[in-house]
Amino acid sequence: MSLKATSVRLDDETLARIGQMADAMDRPRAWLMAEAIKQYIAREEWFIREVEQGVAAADANRLIDHADLKARWEAKRAAKVD
Repeated sequence: MSLKATSVRLDDETLARIGQMADAMDRPRAWLMAEAIKQYIAREEWFIREVEQGVAAADANRLIDHADLKARWEAKRAAKVD
């Protein structure tokens, strides 16, 4: 995979914290920032997919009544307490 250089502007405190974390992990700052961006993108992509699925379910009228959902969660919680 070909890597491309880019730049990002960070305040001094954030850059110092990244540097400290990179030192603690014995990794370069660039590796740590790239890893953080990858994880952020994966999390946001997941969130967008979940929202799209929820919107599609609502559009198709596949909804659960609030009282029914609450009852399910309360029963699940009660089962774990016992």
